[in-house]
Amino acid sequence: MPDLRRCLASVSYVLWLGLICALSVPAQNSVSIKVLSSEGQVEIRRDGTGKVLTQAIAFKANDDLFAGDTIMTGKNGRLVLALSDGSQAVVAPKTTLIIQDLTQSPRTLFQMLKGKTRVHIEKLGGQPNPYRVNTPTAVIAVRGTIFDVEVSDDETQVYLHEGAVDVFNVRQLNQPVFLNAGQMTSIRAAQLPRPPGAFKTGRNDDTFRMREMRGNQTGRADNNDKGRIAQGGQRPDSGSGNGRNPSGGQRQPDINDRSRQPGGAQPPSPQGGKPGGGRRP
Repeated sequence: MPDLRRCLASVSYVLWLGLICALSVPAQNSVSIKVLSSEGQVEIRRDGTGKVLTQAIAFKANDDLFAGDTIMTGKNGRLVLALSDGSQAVVAPKTTLIIQDLTQSPRTLFQMLKGKTRVHIEKLGGQPNPYRVNTPTAVIAVRGTIFDVEVSDDETQVYLHEGAVDVFNVRQLNQPVFLNAGQMTSIRAAQLPRPPGAFKTGRNDDTFRMREMRGNQTGRADNNDKGRIAQGGQRPDSGSGNGRNPSGGQRQPDINDRSRQPGGAQPPSPQGGKPGGGRRP
């Protein structure tokens, strides 16, 4: 009888430990994505209801985004996206991309269809923070780095500013090209990525800098009291106007200032559902 009690106690402990681990994993891996700031002509489209496939939505700083949301910027439009782990992306003018389901593995941030985007993936406690960015011709695998992606009709170009990335042709995932900081590659359909080459430091920095930040390398990419929703002229809530972001948290770092120290994680989304990390409710 004592042996049976010890056996049952051991089984109960193992089940309890497994439950604790299962509950802790989603909390560690759950990532949300939201609008940090915008300027110029920016449109976000979301799945509609009934016969409406997609429809443009009104948005402001701090609004959550969901898997399937499509972002389109006009010739003067820019949008800064913030992830809850401290990572950021600046969407340049004339760009179209689709937010992906961040609960899936491998974790893909978005599918870029055309244009330019600068992405800064924060490391977590100094450890790799793996993400992917997909384009029609390429898969870019990152673990904590700063890089630019440029997508044209039949070619993807990747420029690495910090860290390291693997770049694959979307049809040949077994033959990557490895980039170190200061290197770039290009990928055409049905061709392997070209060997790494050097590029000029500071390339495209002004393309990704919001207007109020230009000429100020220590500026911030947050949506302060100059912020507004795209095409609407209406200012979002700007907190106390003391340089904090609309949710009352700390200012977000300038993604173009590559000399800064890595920032902290963003606060979790106040809304329900799985913003940026799953299908919308």
